[in-house]
Amino acid sequence: MDKAGAASEVGGYWATSYEPGTPRPAGFPAQGPARNVRGETTRITTTVRDVRSGHPNDTSAQEGVGSLADQDPGTKWYARDSGRPTGEEPVYALYTLRTPAAVTGYSLTSANDAPPRDPAAWTVLGSDSDSAGRDADDSSWKVLDQEKGQRFGARGQSNFYPIGTPHAYRHYQLRITDNCADRCEGSAGDGEKLQLADWTLRSSAGSPASALGVRAENADSVGAADGSAALRYAGRVLASGPASSTVVLHSGLDVPLAHKSRLSYAIRPDDAASAHVALDVVYTDPDGRHPRTHEVRMGGTPAPGEWNTVMADLGALAGKRVSEIRLRYEDAHARSGAEPTGWIDDLSIGKAVVDTSTTWSYLDTPGVDPARGDEDRTAWTRTGFDAGDVPWKTAAGPFGAKNDGTDLGADFPVRTKLRLRKDAGDSVEAYFFRTSFSMDRTSLDAITGLLGTVVYDDTVTVYLNGRRIAGHGDGKIEKNLQYEVPDGTSGEGDPVTARFSVPASALRMGTNTLAVEVHQCNSTSSDVYLGLGSLTQTAGSLPFTDEQLGASYASDTQPSAPGGGDYFTWLLRSFDTARNTPSIMGANEALPKGTTYEELAALNDRTVVDINNAPSGPTDPQVHKALVDGANSPYRTMADGLGTTLGRLYDQALKNGELPKTQALLSGRVEHTPDSPADWYQTAKNNYQYKRPFVRMGFTNEEGLIEPWDSPGGYGGLAGDGSFPSGHTSHGYAQGIVLATLLPELAPQILARASEYGNNRILLAFHYPTDIMGGRIVGEKTAQLRWSDPGFRNLLEQAKAELEAVLVQKCREAGAGASLTRCAGGAKPYLPTAEALKVYKERMTYGFPHIGADDRPPAVPAGAEDLLRTAHPKLTGAQRRTVLAATQIPSGSVLDEPGDGGSWQRIDLAGAMTAKVTAHRDGTLTVDGVRVNAEGARIGE
Repeated sequence: MDKAGAASEVGGYWATSYEPGTPRPAGFPAQGPARNVRGETTRITTTVRDVRSGHPNDTSAQEGVGSLADQDPGTKWYARDSGRPTGEEPVYALYTLRTPAAVTGYSLTSANDAPPRDPAAWTVLGSDSDSAGRDADDSSWKVLDQEKGQRFGARGQSNFYPIGTPHAYRHYQLRITDNCADRCEGSAGDGEKLQLADWTLRSSAGSPASALGVRAENADSVGAADGSAALRYAGRVLASGPASSTVVLHSGLDVPLAHKSRLSYAIRPDDAASAHVALDVVYTDPDGRHPRTHEVRMGGTPAPGEWNTVMADLGALAGKRVSEIRLRYEDAHARSGAEPTGWIDDLSIGKAVVDTSTTWSYLDTPGVDPARGDEDRTAWTRTGFDAGDVPWKTAAGPFGAKNDGTDLGADFPVRTKLRLRKDAGDSVEAYFFRTSFSMDRTSLDAITGLLGTVVYDDTVTVYLNGRRIAGHGDGKIEKNLQYEVPDGTSGEGDPVTARFSVPASALRMGTNTLAVEVHQCNSTSSDVYLGLGSLTQTAGSLPFTDEQLGASYASDTQPSAPGGGDYFTWLLRSFDTARNTPSIMGANEALPKGTTYEELAALNDRTVVDINNAPSGPTDPQVHKALVDGANSPYRTMADGLGTTLGRLYDQALKNGELPKTQALLSGRVEHTPDSPADWYQTAKNNYQYKRPFVRMGFTNEEGLIEPWDSPGGYGGLAGDGSFPSGHTSHGYAQGIVLATLLPELAPQILARASEYGNNRILLAFHYPTDIMGGRIVGEKTAQLRWSDPGFRNLLEQAKAELEAVLVQKCREAGAGASLTRCAGGAKPYLPTAEALKVYKERMTYGFPHIGADDRPPAVPAGAEDLLRTAHPKLTGAQRRTVLAATQIPSGSVLDEPGDGGSWQRIDLAGAMTAKVTAHRDGTLTVDGVRVNAEGARIGE
């Protein structure tokens, strides 16, 4: 299939709120033919080089003006101290693009907090003059669009606006002249404020007829299923008459169809012109050949302004396999200039094994044990269990009760009322539910498992065929007839929604039994609830099970320090040598006010001032990047380390929930145990207690040396915490190193980006170079412990397979190549490989002189070779140790450990992972053109 326009790229990402179970899609290029429809498709905000404002709020990582261009509705621009904008006192934002671009439309996305802060009137202007990029009142500005009386229906909603006569400008201005204070409900204080989540410029990139644009938006205002995001479609009719366009939403699917299979979704067109939209499926024969399109007819036109549920029976295609889902716009009598827009949500395809119409057996009789006294209290959850005289009832859910009725709120409807109270007045301890479904061999062979959603109050445990597959709040449940804990009080609040998965290995051909138990928190609980949405088949990546993430692994226990005590304090003991070297580190005390740079004797101090003072001002992009890094998880902010294409696809996949295994490990499980969120480095930080740079050297506005790029609260919150090692840096390197092992093709770039993450802590003057070195050592050791643990390694290998499969599929769909190498090679890298290796090595020592003995032999810490398992899978462990030894930096640098345990400070992981290695029959290796012995020493020396 040919793309509708050679330069047309469907802007945005898919993060639609699913009925669980459908494989998550990736990037989705527009597909033709498209007739008489222009979509505002290619987002050009990603080409913004600079963002400015008279009210930039630059010291906030997530509320500065730069957040306007990040296309993330979770961040915003809060124009601090702007007051209410007026025509005489407007509030502006200026975009300077890397190259001029013709904008055919734009969107504004409302931010969180209060509606009175939303823009209500504004002008969009363009200019080619360089002076306009610095001056909002420059005479060269041309008006492109004006809007008045605008409103946003809810937080995170995007409104789309066209620009009638596009011209290629390099500078664009959003000039806001009023907010919604007079028309939107809220406090008087909010009426004096202004905020906006995103201003996104859009362009059809010169394509005369491109497809509808689609992207994910926050759909709280229109009742999306989980209140988070739904797919937004938008386009423009170019000429009156027949108009049509098709966009591929899913590709690379392999969903088997059975007699009861169906396609279901919810659609909400904004107006009558937007209602000519439907979803179609492309199907193949059982062998994946002969694709055909099946147009789904709705049996009527969906009503504008409200959600319409579409359920299309695909039973006639039984035996076929769905390979794509497409969004089709078609109007035989389209009107020129019409702008079809709307929302799509709750998309599922295939055969739901359980849905809202499923009949359940349930037990809400007080004092009756469903297991009938069996020693195994879960016996009732197994297929074939004899219920005996237990008074099971049958009904469809959702189930619930609230005091004497069923009113738990509009978001928690009740179809079947449960008995809430015993005769004595206490609440019933627990409720039990069972149902069955059947699976055939064809379906089992085609899926990875099932995905479902459960809504519960107060606890829930889900079983399949007698096996516990998910549970929440049930850790202290020991009997069927008990409250969560005696006199428990944890059940306050609304019912909770949780997702769960069923691996294919837990399913049986034939009958499967799904069972659920819900316990009350205590005897006075006033409500109970259970709602189970569709449990549907998926061929996508499944999350780790609770058992996998909650298990205790050998690497959850820190190694023993020789002689006892905290391991990481011992691992970083060379800090004492550095601290006792005045040329490296200054005395652990505040410097007198007025101390000059020339008076600084320690390289640690001088380097901090050099890096901290380098930015041109608070609007410097590197300052913003440092603030963003500091306020967010490294594995997310470092997405740009994957390059322009893979980085964007990786970021989309995280937002879409397509990488559940990768996200679970990088977001916490690599660095923490199931029982404790405590950071392993904290004891060492408490022991060393070296004062932070801004504490010792003071701020420039107080006769000090440090530029305060962060907020006063940011500095104040860390002033009393020790500086060594850097906690942020340890997180950055632990997550960055693990990500590099999952994507070894991009290891140098990812590791260089991890080093930048650490360097940004120096830029903000929270840390010294020695702190960054210490944080890297903690991160290296953390990642090594995980890879050296066979049990945890299994999780890492599953995440690696998931990450590769998802990114390769997204690369294919984006037209960027069928392999990670090709996908990365066709884009701009974070850094060229040679430069990435150079940057990483430089930040290992920051050029500090050696303070220890030179010319010591290589010293590789035990287990370090496991960090090279994915980069050099064909080498033995001993050979990987040789590679690490051969690529080590020389001995004697700051934090180099001369003891017998090896030196993490000397490990050049980026160099080792990218080394070119040849193994010889005599046991020697050639590493990067140098022949070395088993110890990594050059042969012949």
